[in-house]
Amino acid sequence: MRSLLERDLIGQRFTGRHAFLCEMAGDLTGASTLDIGCGFGWFERYTLEHGATRAVGLELSEPLVERAGEEAPGAEFLHRDASGDLSDLGSFTVLCLFDVLEHLPKGSEVAVLRRLRAALEPGGRLLLSTPFNSLLSRILDPAWYLGHRHYSRERLEAILAEAGFEARRVRFAGGAVEQFTMIWLYLWKWLFRREMPFAGPLERARAREYAAHSATPSLKACVTIFAEAVASAG
Repeated sequence: MRSLLERDLIGQRFTGRHAFLCEMAGDLTGASTLDIGCGFGWFERYTLEHGATRAVGLELSEPLVERAGEEAPGAEFLHRDASGDLSDLGSFTVLCLFDVLEHLPKGSEVAVLRRLRAALEPGGRLLLSTPFNSLLSRILDPAWYLGHRHYSRERLEAILAEAGFEARRVRFAGGAVEQFTMIWLYLWKWLFRREMPFAGPLERARAREYAAHSATPSLKACVTIFAEAVASAG
């Protein structure tokens, strides 16, 4: 078993947030997926177990790439930055950008999404999640005070449109429990290099929040914005 002193591995577990993203991904039968910032490979494992024929994950953390290979041995994992040319990877029916957009260099979102669009097969989909620009999500996100970006629906749809995508479905999820859990996780991860205490009860409460996702923001659904997009015409 790995030492929890490897910070990248702390908190890497399947949560209600991940279950929500899987539900929103819909039918993956026969899909080929490219997951940018794949983490510990949870989505690759899910896709292969639900009918995908190929699953590729890109990740900048070497410990996570190794962990992902153990989590989903039938998938392909590459220690690679998605900001470069991706043409050597082929084309895909589903592209995933879960909690990555806000970490890209400021102003590079459109350029990265355009490169991803070039890897999308006709009729394919982009699945994207990012922090929502609500008052609750900002004030309870310690990283927001250091420049961690949050996006309004209008801003996200504008970025997608400029990159050649059209948002087909948008959902909002997560509330105060989600934000408290992340603060608690960061505290233990960065100060104590340990898994957070009370992870079980907190994750169950977090899952209930994500199960209450909504098409419009509310107090219980205002932390994460999820978009499913397709390539726009022209």
